[in-house]
Amino acid sequence: MPDNPISGKAGNTTRLNQLLSNFNENENLEVTFVSLRDWGMWNNNDEVLFKQKYPNISFYSLDKKYKKNFFKYFFLYKIPYFFKNNSIDLTSFILRKEFSEIIKKNSFDTAIISYAVWGKLVEGLSDNVYKIIDTHDFITAQSRDKENKIGKLFQDEINILRKFNEIWTYSIEEAYIFEQFTGKKITLMPVSFPFNYYQHTNDFKYDVIYVASDNQHNITGIHWFLHDVLPNLNNINIHLIGKICNTISEEHPNVIKHGVVDDIDSFYKQARIAICPMLSGTGIKIKVLEALSFGLPVVTNRRGVDGLINKTNNGCVVAEDSQDFANAITRLISDNNYYERIKSNGINYFSENHNPETEKKIINISL
Repeated sequence: MPDNPISGKAGNTTRLNQLLSNFNENENLEVTFVSLRDWGMWNNNDEVLFKQKYPNISFYSLDKKYKKNFFKYFFLYKIPYFFKNNSIDLTSFILRKEFSEIIKKNSFDTAIISYAVWGKLVEGLSDNVYKIIDTHDFITAQSRDKENKIGKLFQDEINILRKFNEIWTYSIEEAYIFEQFTGKKITLMPVSFPFNYYQHTNDFKYDVIYVASDNQHNITGIHWFLHDVLPNLNNINIHLIGKICNTISEEHPNVIKHGVVDDIDSFYKQARIAICPMLSGTGIKIKVLEALSFGLPVVTNRRGVDGLINKTNNGCVVAEDSQDFANAITRLISDNNYYERIKSNGINYFSENHNPETEKKIINISL
């Protein structure tokens, strides 16, 4: 996976750390983790921290571009890029070569490659290796505004997925699409967190929290919330946590920006509710599941429940417009019986569908 699990609290890195923790604890597995030095913005300290956190996992970091060497960058990355034949592929000649060298030095039974855009790395693996694509997301849907290219993007994504023996997905909608068009084994992975709801307190320090990275979907969502929803809320404090704070320059009444914090759990434990203003995006929202794991009701838009197995009675209140969003927040804060009902629904849904032990069993079956 190209991302750096040591850097940041985005949904993809949260998910990656959970997966690496499962591997690190399994004494029956010998695991090697391969990441991208430039993409993940790794530094020497990150590598030291990785080895401390995951002592049972071998580590390699590779280059995609070789920007420090102009000759290699121009002739081995830039020129081949113009001749690539797959519209979603992000691999490079350099990366595929370095990845193949790692394969030759080691004997792997199973390979898990994250994201379809890096899926062509599978071409460096022998037929004896069981190949799993950990999709994370439906890449074509991320480019839905490119209407004249959707057909090619979709076909190219399916072509890559078909190179694998098994496809992991976290979204019920994406599982359906991949089943219909790939003919491969599809595994719906139950993104899991520890059951944290017993730590949740009714001595609320925070009315509303929003935990988010600074990707474009989150930026669009929070600006919609601040301009369209917030004016309909009275005397309710909104606490923003994460890199999303860096995207908000203006000040808003009752909005407190905490930025990146060391202990995110303390916010979840002492919050009344969480929000996920989400007008676009694909796949399951990790921030929603993380909030549900602490027993927090979540107010969100329709895109916020994408990927969830149940669309109702799941701890989420889905709002159709800005006034509905504000009304849902106000009711959860003012109506304790309603609050407890939504909270209970969330705990039941999470317990039934996102159990860490269930995920471990599925991983062990695949491996």
